[in-house]
Amino acid sequence: MTPEAKRKISHWFILLVPISYIYVFPERKNLILLVLGILIFIVVIFELLRQNNEKLNSALLKMFGGIHRENEVKNTSTLIYSLSGIFLTIFFFSKEIAILAILFLTFGDGLAALVGERYGNHKIFRKKSWEGTITNLVVCLIAGFLFSKFFTIKNSQIILGSASATIIEILPIKDNLLIPIISGLVMTII
Repeated sequence: MTPEAKRKISHWFILLVPISYIYVFPERKNLILLVLGILIFIVVIFELLRQNNEKLNSALLKMFGGIHRENEVKNTSTLIYSLSGIFLTIFFFSKEIAILAILFLTFGDGLAALVGERYGNHKIFRKKSWEGTITNLVVCLIAGFLFSKFFTIKNSQIILGSASATIIEILPIKDNLLIPIISGLVMTII
């Protein structure tokens, strides 16, 4: 398994957030935000310590078995961006919108990277491919339509939310932060 595959699979632990929001603490948005806030604080502290202590950095990089990208060895891990995006999404949007936007990040972005890495022969940008982008869109649409069987969400919200998540995913920006926020905003406006 490639380091990128390990990395994307590790991102599926993010699914604990919507599962907790739906089943464990369904009416406790503030508790979910508190737990996420504490987790973000802990990750920020570890990141600061890691970036300023070579021995700790080496130990943590070894412990997590290559899930950091090369540019994250000395810089901030995308985990902070993911957790912050999820926190802001839950804070600003309705439960249904927030959960779906998090699913777009988890499944759409995750599978797009895996497919793009393995089968991405038609490049859009340096590290993005049509194969990964199409996977992102299809996976977001499937997640949205499956989600709509259990929660009230309109088809237009699913389609435009999926499209916005896909557009953010292909841009050379911090997509882990912005996918849930932008797709949540688009679905809220619709």
